Amino acid sequence: MKRHQIEKIIRETMIRVGVTREVRLERNGINMTYHFIHDYITYDPDRIPEAVSEQMRPVSLETYVAAITMHELGHALDRRALLAGLPLSREVYQTRKTTPPKVLERNPEYMAKVIYEEERNLIAEKTAWANAAELNRKYRLISELDFEAIRRQSLSTYERRLAGKVKVYRMAAGEDVGE
Repeated sequence: MKRHQIEKIIRETMIRVGVTREVRLERNGINMTYHFIHDYITYDPDRIPEAVSEQMRPVSLETYVAAITMHELGHALDRRALLAGLPLSREVYQTRKTTPPKVLERNPEYMAKVIYEEERNLIAEKTAWANAAELNRKYRLISELDFEAIRRQSLSTYERRLAGKVKVYRMAAGEDVGE
């Protein structure tokens, strides 16, 4: 039941904002993801209810799914920029696959690329949320207060994780990270 209810909210949200993408079920522990290379959205029906219950500001399943759907559509609206970053992502991935971690950690050029890629990821997240906010303002799917609470919590989680990773990368690259 939950799976069908969630997918229905996703599809209705897409129709209401006039931006549609293929939707796939994927039990990966991530509530929703936009796969920009193939231009589709996935959702995990097991993770979404958990994410709803973790919200500091209580919101309904419908509100949460609508907000996150608009966020993923926000990525879709920025697909060209995401595709432009693909060559660097592939280079970092290939290097990571073929070079021992201890060697990579001492390579400032590689670490700079990793930091740049992570910072680009944060920009992509912020852009997707800005696009989602615009969709919500235009189509008024959920209250501004609920939208902002979901956006802020989602983005802060991402920012904290990213800040920790970048600090580790900067230390590995021999940069002064301060406190």
